[in-house]
Amino acid sequence: MKHMLQHWLGGATVIVMPAAPLQDRLLDTLDTLPPQLRSAARWMLDHPDDVALLSMRSQAERAGVPPVTMTRLAQRLGFEGYESVRDLYAQAVRRRAIGFADKGGALVARGKASESRLVADMLAAAAGNVQRLADADVLAQVHAAAGVLGGARRIFALGLRSSFSVAFHFQYVASFAGADCHLIEGAGGTGADALRGAANGDALFAVSVKPYVRTTLDLARHAAARGMRVVALTDSTASPLARQADAAIVVPTESPSFFHTMVPAFAVAELLVALLATRRGEGALEAIAATEAELAALDIYALGSERRRSPT
Repeated sequence: MKHMLQHWLGGATVIVMPAAPLQDRLLDTLDTLPPQLRSAARWMLDHPDDVALLSMRSQAERAGVPPVTMTRLAQRLGFEGYESVRDLYAQAVRRRAIGFADKGGALVARGKASESRLVADMLAAAAGNVQRLADADVLAQVHAAAGVLGGARRIFALGLRSSFSVAFHFQYVASFAGADCHLIEGAGGTGADALRGAANGDALFAVSVKPYVRTTLDLARHAAARGMRVVALTDSTASPLARQADAAIVVPTESPSFFHTMVPAFAVAELLVALLATRRGEGALEAIAATEAELAALDIYALGSERRRSPT
């Protein structure tokens, strides 16, 4: 994903891309490099985040060159090996890992130029992000994740900070349909306690997008160590959560706002619950009917057709 700030001046968009650590040096030498080194350099220029996150072998495969080419390129740039290059890019990613303040400044500038244009852009971005979920690759990821969750004895849902609402929604609706699903919360620092007794046959549904919450990553590793299968809902195949998952669903999070969007993540959570319900069949229908009856008995909802109660 390319990171950028967009400043709106009189209705025109000026895009300012934060420079990658070796961008200028790569551009200066690009035309003088042999073909394979040039291919590797172009890939680095186009995928600076992946330089920080992926292994050298994975980067070479995506660049279409042998792994040794990455090492030779690093040496051509004055480094002993490619790990030094990765470290340099990783430091740059850590420095701008959050970046909400910078994006907030861009948002304010756009709003001052035209609030109606900003609203239209946000709605268009949301619609486009959801539409991207219909891609064959994403749908395959959704079906694979549903297979893992549908085959689990129990499901534990985990999401913190901006991802909490997605995990809560998934757990609430899945439980409505009769799935044995438990929400991992952090009240009193007891979040990990929910995994007591969890083991092989159980699954963890974990949600986290950049900037990734350390506790989510730690609990996902803990769950995997206990023999649980992990389903990740995240924003990149290279995210630390995806790399430790049995199945990963990648959703877009780009937004004209200063904060990443969680709309596609909500949509995927609802897709997964719908698939779980269809796979449970009659069991899901019975659970839904029982839940509705209990909610009615507790008089949970204020229905529009009910009579106003007499004051007591």
